[in-house]
Amino acid sequence: MKDNKGKGFPDDQTLKRIREKFSDPKYEGNFALPESASEVDRAKYQLCQLIAKYQREHSLLQKQVAEKLGIDESRISEILRGKIESFTLDRLVSYAEKLYDNVQVKIVAA
Repeated sequence: MKDNKGKGFPDDQTLKRIREKFSDPKYEGNFALPESASEVDRAKYQLCQLIAKYQREHSLLQKQVAEKLGIDESRISEILRGKIESFTLDRLVSYAEKLYDNVQVKIVAA
């Protein structure tokens, strides 16, 4: 492996650790959602993460997930990248319901 030190790029050990983290089917990172996001946006983002988790756990290609949901591959790409602004909450819930037998949305007053 090549040393990337001093080039503004992570070293090989760091890259390996990052790749392993993102490849883990249990990974549910939250990098695209700002801390100031509304509760609706948080729910939408969680649904996108749930759909991405389904893809990872079933080792499916984007195209295969898109076919299961009956949507274009470009739309599933947006979902898998957490681009929530393109979707309504009810639309994302309906997609999750197509992939999972028991999807529940809970609202709790904190």
